[in-house]
Amino acid sequence: MNHDSSISPKESLQKLLSGNLMFQKQQTSHHTKIGNSYREKLVGGQTPYAIILTCSDSRTPPEHIFNAGLGELFVCRNAGNLVDELILGSIEYAAVHTGCPLVCVLGHNNCGAMSAAVSVAKNLDLYESPSIDHIIRRALPAVFATMEEQADDKAWTDAAAKKNIFNQCRNIINGSKLLRERIANKEFGVAGAWYDLGTGKVKLLYENR
Repeated sequence: MNHDSSISPKESLQKLLSGNLMFQKQQTSHHTKIGNSYREKLVGGQTPYAIILTCSDSRTPPEHIFNAGLGELFVCRNAGNLVDELILGSIEYAAVHTGCPLVCVLGHNNCGAMSAAVSVAKNLDLYESPSIDHIIRRALPAVFATMEEQADDKAWTDAAAKKNIFNQCRNIINGSKLLRERIANKEFGVAGAWYDLGTGKVKLLYENR
């Protein structure tokens, strides 16, 4: 079943940024959207206003960061906020079957996945497990693209994490004919954003137009 969103991609993005501003100011209200009445309303279905692809890092809970309650965000998470077939399918599902008008790829500073990829880039013999290696391989393009003129490993890690946001936005668009059609029809948008762990601020880095 197809669902039409009640808000535009631009309105969805603005709602995310407005929610983050409340988070920064410690004026959050999302805790009021988790009670019995909210749960009961959502039993029959969901109409989230945005999809968030973010890192599994415990310091980056999108519902808190964007001041969102139950049923407001469709969240996809893995180490490094990376796009694979399962993530892309989840994004497509949310766009078509819940009416989500926007996906926001949210990276952050001091990312452990990117730091591990930087370590591997410096010593290609390093490895931990096949599954972790799979994450590293998907993160390495951003690491190699940002290896020049970095002051230290921390700066390299953050530069790679920012580059990775752009890479994953591109992977979403290039990887899905379904989403490209919705983008062409102004029904769907892709954004990339940066979350600062210390300040709590989300900064927009990319928005398809």
